[in-house]
Amino acid sequence: MADMVTPDDAATPVDLPWLDDPRFRCFGCSPHNGIGLALEMFRLADGRLATDITFSDDYASYPGVVHGGIVSVLVDELMGDLIALDRGLLAFSVTLRTKFLRPLRIGTPYRAIARITREGSGAVHAEADVIGLDGTPHVMANSAYQPISSEQAESHMDLVGPDRERLAHYFDHAIG
Repeated sequence: MADMVTPDDAATPVDLPWLDDPRFRCFGCSPHNGIGLALEMFRLADGRLATDITFSDDYASYPGVVHGGIVSVLVDELMGDLIALDRGLLAFSVTLRTKFLRPLRIGTPYRAIARITREGSGAVHAEADVIGLDGTPHVMANSAYQPISSEQAESHMDLVGPDRERLAHYFDHAIG
């Protein structure tokens, strides 16, 4: 579980290498998606990946409450980006378990923090927490990710030609 978050926590901004591609319209992190979250990532001093977010009414379910599906996007995005950055591979989530301890409120700042927990049997496993700025836990999530193969990149993502070649190093990774 994450500790209390303070403004002086050491944090280093992370540039996601795919954000400059206008074709890339990820709902979680792309600045090219006008309705997306446009998450900005940073590293904490201990190496975990984090993002700070304050949700607007656009992401509400009940009045004043963030929709649980949007919260799941937040943690999935953070864990998936961590795997891409730390392991150099793009992966599909094959399981995502999200435990909602407390509702997230519209207009309230939160921090989401992710870490890789293990690798093996063809998958990378990660966990993420969403906490209030006072350290109160709101969400705990874990997921397993399967590396994307070249064939999947071509068939599921229409990634061919120069685009596929530019990203080829992210595909065809085997996890023990």
